Parts: sequence; C-alpha cells; structure tokens
Amino acid sequence: MKILTWNLERPKDGNPLILNKLKEVNADVLILTETNIAIHPGSEYSCVSTEILPPDFDGIKYASGENRTTVWSKYNIKEKYETYDDFTSVSAAIKVEETILNVYGTIIGVFGGKGERFKTDLESQLLDFDKFSSGNFTCIAGDFNVMFSGFAYPSHDARNKLNSIFQKLNLINLTSQIENNVDHIVISKDFIAGKEIKIETWNEDKTLSDHIGICIEIR
Repeated sequence: MKILTWNLERPKDGNPLILNKLKEVNADVLILTETNIAIHPGSEYSCVSTEILPPDFDGIKYASGENRTTVWSKYNIKEKYETYDDFTSVSAAIKVEETILNVYGTIIGVFGGKGERFKTDLESQLLDFDKFSSGNFTCIAGDFNVMFSGFAYPSHDARNKLNSIFQKLNLINLTSQIENNVDHIVISKDFIAGKEIKIETWNEDKTLSDHIGICIEIR
C-alpha cells in the first residue's frame, strides 16, 4: 500500500507535469493540498474534497476550481466525515481490504505557520484528530506547516502539541525525520505493525511546486 501527500502550490489547471508524477508514483491514497479540481489522477480513483474556494475568500484571490485539500483513493470510500472547517480539512473512512482506515487530509495554518490563524487551525484540528481516531485505524496527512526535526518551525509549542496528540492516539509520524519539511504522513502504529516502511521523496528542487512530494510504502 502506498500513501502520498503533496502540496501543489495552487495549480490553475491540470498541470501535466504534476499529473505525470502522480501517475509515476502510483499511490493508492493521495492527500493533495493547495490543489485544484483539474488535478485528477485517474479513473481508478474516487475522492473527497474540501469546498471549492470562492474567487475572493479569506483575503486571497483564488482561481477557478481551487480547493485546499483532496483525498483520492483507489480503495472504496465508505463515508465522509464532517470536519471543523469544510474549506480546509476533509476526512473519510476508507476500506482497505477488511480494515477501515480513517484518513484526515489537511492544511494546518492556511497562511503558514505563523499568526493567529495557525494557532486556531491547530487547536481545532487537535480536537478533530481526537474525534476521528476513535475506534478505527487513522492516517493524518497533509501540510502541517511544522518541522519535527532540526529547527522547531514555527515553534516548540506547535511541535510538542502535535507530538503529544500523536502519542495519545498511538500514532507515528513516519516523515518526522525529513529535513526542512512541513508535509507529513502520520498513521496508527498498529496499522503498520510488523510491516516494512519505505519512504520516497521528489521535487527536491521545488520546480513543480514549492513543497517536496512524499510517499510511504507499507509492505
């Protein structure tokens, strides 16, 4: 099983270079942030998405079709859950063989890791994580605007609050050791128990977007 996350830096159309890379990685579950409905990885996927952004919203001019987060899945999406903000976070129950995996895709701090918006997003999402992790395996992924190794961007407080909730919910951040990285994939420890984990990254030169892409493979 492969799970991918990538911030696409607000594409205005179905960028063929981005689409080709998604096809090349060929993940089973994709959590795309700062994306667009024109970015469609293929007919084998179904999706749940945050609301399409109005042309003038939160003080930002958005192009047609832009949305903040989409979860694409080759597996059957059983149910979509309501999150604290329909424009920022999206969550769904995905049936992986005989198991249900709750996937929560998000951006924490839609204007970056600084300021009051980041703080309110973080506190609201900590409550969401707690709620959606009850009873099923969980995967939380997307643009956290937090570095978990090296310099504590945006703060030790943000890092510590996220690490604390992950520990409480028996989750592991598989991408915490990637340097200078704010995009993460966090998953239930029990879901990957006894499995081999492989991590793949791309776009290190930031030519396709201003974030690297990350994919974990669970074998």
